[in-house]
Amino acid sequence: MPSIQDVADQINAKLDDINQHTADTVSRLDTLDADLDAGLGNLAEGLLAIWELQKVTNAVLEHQSGQNDTIICLLTNANDLLCGMTRKLTRQLELSERQLTSLRRVEGIEERVHADAAGDYDRQAELETKLLECCPPEEQPVEPCPEPCPVPKESPYKPKGQGWKPRKPGPIG
Repeated sequence: MPSIQDVADQINAKLDDINQHTADTVSRLDTLDADLDAGLGNLAEGLLAIWELQKVTNAVLEHQSGQNDTIICLLTNANDLLCGMTRKLTRQLELSERQLTSLRRVEGIEERVHADAAGDYDRQAELETKLLECCPPEEQPVEPCPEPCPVPKESPYKPKGQGWKPRKPGPIG
C-alpha cells in the first residue's frame, strides 16, 4: 500500500502537470488573443479603406449628377429656343406666302393700269436701295438667350487610410 507521502507526491506531480498544462494553455490563449487582435485590426483598417473609397465614389457620382443636371438644363433651354423659333418661323412663313400672293396680284394690276407709274416706281425703288446702302436702318434688338446653366466644379475626395498594411499575427505556440 502506498504511503501518504507517495500519494502526496503523486498529487503534487498531478498538480505540477495541471499547472504546466494551464501555463501552456495560457500561452496559447495569449497567442490566439494576439492573432484575433491583429485580425480584428486588419478587418477594421480594411473596412476603413473600403469606406473611404466609397466616399470617393460618392463624390464622383455627385459631380456627375451635377453635370447631368447641367446637360438637362442646356437641353431644356435649347428645346425652348427651338420651339419658339419654329412657332415664329411658321407664322412668318404663312404671312410671307399670303403677302407674296397679294403683292404679285397688285403688281400685275398696277403695271397694266399705270405703266408710266410703274417706271417711276422702279426709279424710286432704285433710289431707296442706294439710300439704304448709305444709311442702313437701326438693327432690331436681339432676343435674350436663356440664363446659362450652372456647371458644377469637381472637388475630388481624398480618401484616408489607403496606406494600411495587414498586421502580422503573433506566433502560434
